[in-house]
Amino acid sequence: MIHIALHPRFNAIFYFTFLILAFLILALANAGRAADPAQMSGSAPPGVEPQFLILTNAEQVHRLTPQEAAGGQRVLLRGVITCALPDFNDFKAAVVQDGTGGIYIHQWDPSLGGPPQVGELVEVGGLTDAGDFAPRVHADRITRLGTGELPPPIHPYWDQLINGSLDTEFVEIQGIATSIHADGVTLLTHGGKINVLIFDTNGGTNGVELKGCEDALIRLRGCLFASWDSATHQVRVGEIRMFTPTVMIDDPAPVDAFAVAPKSEPDLLRFDPLGSSLRRVKVSGQIVLKREGECYAMDGTNGFRFIPKETAGLAIGDLVEVVGFPSLTGPSPVLQEAIARKNGVAPLRDAHPLEAENLFRAANDATRVSVEAVLLNLSADLQTLELQAGLRRFVARLDDDDKSAATQPVSTKAGNLHGLNVPLGSRLLLTGVYAGQGGNQTTGTDVANFELLLNSPADIVVLERPPFLTLARLLVLVGALLCVLGLALIWIRLLHDRVQKRTAQLQKEMHHREQAENQRSLAQERARIARDLHDDLGSSLTEITMLATASPDLKLPPEETAERMDTIAVKSRTLVNALDEIVWAVDPERDNLASVVRYLASYAEEFLTGLKIVCRVQIPNSFPDQEVSGEDRHHLFLAVKEALNNALRHGGATEIEFRVRVLADRLWISITDNGSGFEASGPSSGHGLSNLRNRLERLHGQCELESSSGAGTTVSLQLPLPVSHNPP
Repeated sequence: MIHIALHPRFNAIFYFTFLILAFLILALANAGRAADPAQMSGSAPPGVEPQFLILTNAEQVHRLTPQEAAGGQRVLLRGVITCALPDFNDFKAAVVQDGTGGIYIHQWDPSLGGPPQVGELVEVGGLTDAGDFAPRVHADRITRLGTGELPPPIHPYWDQLINGSLDTEFVEIQGIATSIHADGVTLLTHGGKINVLIFDTNGGTNGVELKGCEDALIRLRGCLFASWDSATHQVRVGEIRMFTPTVMIDDPAPVDAFAVAPKSEPDLLRFDPLGSSLRRVKVSGQIVLKREGECYAMDGTNGFRFIPKETAGLAIGDLVEVVGFPSLTGPSPVLQEAIARKNGVAPLRDAHPLEAENLFRAANDATRVSVEAVLLNLSADLQTLELQAGLRRFVARLDDDDKSAATQPVSTKAGNLHGLNVPLGSRLLLTGVYAGQGGNQTTGTDVANFELLLNSPADIVVLERPPFLTLARLLVLVGALLCVLGLALIWIRLLHDRVQKRTAQLQKEMHHREQAENQRSLAQERARIARDLHDDLGSSLTEITMLATASPDLKLPPEETAERMDTIAVKSRTLVNALDEIVWAVDPERDNLASVVRYLASYAEEFLTGLKIVCRVQIPNSFPDQEVSGEDRHHLFLAVKEALNNALRHGGATEIEFRVRVLADRLWISITDNGSGFEASGPSSGHGLSNLRNRLERLHGQCELESSSGAGTTVSLQLPLPVSHNPP
């Protein structure tokens, strides 16, 4: 360390001089920041009025929020006019672009000078405005500085084209003009298709020459405007606007599109110094599937897809040459805007068998494959199959022109694919075209999922059907039997106690005048139970008594004794069933819709099975929480019982379908038999049909019948939900 010793007077002078220099440096720095226009822009500090802040470039204006822009921020910027817009309400507008971007100059008042000219260098002063889509400037001063130079155009990415971020920017877009229309052109760019609405300064496209551009590689240079919805102010994805752009043709439309050198499908994935998604390629192959405007083809053992401009005249099995623009971002190459030329027809090559471990390889895309899998589920329209191969699941779709079978009802346990009975759990061999979703063959990325597209039911072969008596079914059957036996024992055990408790409750409630309405309801319930006991049980018990009673000196032959015992047994079983129905009708725990439907289905199945009648029962898996009173359940049960008896007694049915559906506002019960039927429009000789309608009307429902001679009968019982009780 060097220590310099100075006189105290020199030390004081030194420190004083140092302080003065530091003060001057700080003052000059503050003055420079105050004079910098960029420091004057942006948000005003506390206590400073916004009108003293000046925005000096387009980027600062665009960064304003709608609220800030609507506040009228002062703007002073210099740039070149890149677009002069048509007349709007006697005012002109223009876009001025500086080094940071373009800005929309609103209401170019004629008092500020002549109309704007593209290429002019101007200095614009004015106030900001929120605008309809993006912030803009309302000019109040324009200084013409002579002729400027247009900025180099931006070459936008796909996301910049569709999100509106390049509104009022000077851009250049390259693409294939796939179609020319009255208000513009549709371009196929590196990112995808985009519709460009083109206008000249007088409206329309008269000033922009687009003839001869179709199928050519062109560039559009000009000012880009986002296309947006005036109601929601949201961008219309896939559409932009340009006013009087410059059109440059980089590659004219080919005279013969098929004159390009042929390539194989593997060649599309190899190095090509001229390769581009906007350069046509030609690939030969055989069409193996057509689906929703897209064709799948195979070049040898490799698959590719193409999207033809016209699909007419193309069929499965055709040998074609396809010319289109390649896209290599999917599981297999896709030729867009393709044209195909048929060279012949040949049988489809054998499908390649796929093992479970190779199901999700991208190389399988667009090829014919065969897969062994187990059927897990079948859609209601019979067109979609959910399958499992090994531990992996996938979907197969049937694209068949014959849709008639799709209207037939499908059981929850088995399906009928256009006459091909395919129970769930069957092992199938499916042959179809592999359609991968996600994945990229060029990067080796496997597909995330895939669908197997089938041409017809002939592509499905049933290898093995599931055994009927499986462990799960056996357990369900044993459990159901145990439940039925247990419930029967419990009902018999508790029947006497419940009747006594109910009688005691009725007697207690009868002593309270304030519950008179409940007394009446309970009395009606007791009367109904008594009628059922008398009608259903009394007569049968009397008949059993008479059959079992004989005079002491009366000796019956063994045959007559056996016949009487059989009759007594039948009557006893009838009594048990009638008793079961009465208990079910009075059990308050059964006052819900699920119990009603399940009991009716169980009754129908047991009743018909006991008579050796084929019965098919279909009920929902779940039910809404709806309460149904005992009397309503009783009436509904009698209606179902009467409909079943009519089908057997009058129709002579050998097969009956019992189906229940729970809709949003009603319960729908359908009983269909294959009996002799009758003419529904003719007169009825019995009371069965009128009884059915009367019972349903008591429940505010309706009964409909569909029948014709020799075609069976369908009885439809419909009840509103919730079921509204209508006392007699």
